[in-house]
Amino acid sequence: MTSSALRFLLIDDHALFRTGLSLMLAERWPHAACQHAGTWAEVQRLLADEAQPAPDLVLLDVNLPDGRAVEHLPELIARWPHSPVLLMSGQVNEADVDTARAHGAAGFLSKTASAHEIVAAVQRACEGSGAVFDAWTSPYTAPHVSGQTLSVAEVRPSYGDDGSLQLDARQLDILRYLGRNTPNKAIARQLGLSEDQVRVTVSWLTEALNASSRLQAYEMALARGLLRS
Repeated sequence: MTSSALRFLLIDDHALFRTGLSLMLAERWPHAACQHAGTWAEVQRLLADEAQPAPDLVLLDVNLPDGRAVEHLPELIARWPHSPVLLMSGQVNEADVDTARAHGAAGFLSKTASAHEIVAAVQRACEGSGAVFDAWTSPYTAPHVSGQTLSVAEVRPSYGDDGSLQLDARQLDILRYLGRNTPNKAIARQLGLSEDQVRVTVSWLTEALNASSRLQAYEMALARGLLRS
């Protein structure tokens, strides 16, 4: 796949995230063009412009400030039927994955994926090598860890009827290791998990606790009574 004529459309309301994606893609395809949009209204203006060339790939955030982009997939695909669409989300919802599949998306990725994983997914989608649904987006593609198949529900924090955060023993163990500043690889080895599973769990825990760092996630869990010091 040559980069001279590649055009990427990056749709996300966070300009910093779009910039990061652009840099990832530019490192692999230095001459590719990246067009940005931050709202669904901006996307609709592009769709209405007959002079707008079809992108070679669309990276689309599931949630935009003015609507749920995943629900507008048919409109996007109808306008550019030969442009693969990869959806991305910080918190993977299985219903969104199912909607993406049903509407013909090329794939669905977690925003916690590494730069290598994102670039590999983009290349695969551009080459038409099949659907790209990463291991954390659906129980149908869940990874095998220690001989056990794990679904998203077993990795992501859940909430009680009163809205309180509910953490299982595995998630609490990972938080304790965060308090010791233990690397993901070492946590995975100690708990008999995959490094990817630990990485994604840490990301979800940090977000669920509104923490800005791994250590702060541990400290906030302590403050909320989820852990004992």
